Amino acid sequence: MHLYEYLSILRRYWLLVLLPPLIAGAVSLALALGRAPAYQTSALALVSRAPLSASAPSPLPDVDERSTWMTTEYLLDDLPFVVGSATFAADVRAAMVAEGYPIDAATIRGSLQADVTHRAVTFRAVASTPEAANALLRATLATLQSGGLKYWGRASAGGLHVAVLDPPGPATPVAGRRDVLRDVALRAALALAAGVGLAFLLNAFDDRVRSPRQAEQWLGVRVIGVIPKE
Repeated sequence: MHLYEYLSILRRYWLLVLLPPLIAGAVSLALALGRAPAYQTSALALVSRAPLSASAPSPLPDVDERSTWMTTEYLLDDLPFVVGSATFAADVRAAMVAEGYPIDAATIRGSLQADVTHRAVTFRAVASTPEAANALLRATLATLQSGGLKYWGRASAGGLHVAVLDPPGPATPVAGRRDVLRDVALRAALALAAGVGLAFLLNAFDDRVRSPRQAEQWLGVRVIGVIPKE
């Protein structure tokens, strides 16, 4: 098929081609504008097990100072699960309430994230306001420092050392205007591709003769005359 034949198919089914991206773009934009604003902030910290000589008696196995870093690696493997647990969220909620930010534990569980790289941990918090996001991250770091090994099922708190390298910075919107426009454009492009594909599919099942060239291709003979429409 020649290019003009493809264009004629798209022109024939122009409504089917244009309607899906228009609907997808409008719906995506409406959902994005109606979504509650969210702000994210992050902090970088080094998390390690406190030296045995500097901490209270620990129920962990009796290991010497040289094994402290090895023990830290095992603890950090579990840290993302600890941060996402209901027990940790309940303790963070208590700290948030003390700062004047009433928030339920279920929301906290869905708003916290910890990414571990060696002994460096990037904590991320999402909240409805920049102030709440920063307060949530501060409460997370303080709760982890004070709770320590109790989140690993130990009887006593403490036993962890949380050294904050990069404190919580200014919170930024989770989805800015550029992100919204990119999301709307991507959905509209996918809908346009679906509309074009559906137009060609319908054309493949259409057995009507629409041009002399098509008649020649189907019949294998030359067209010697055409009756005009008017």
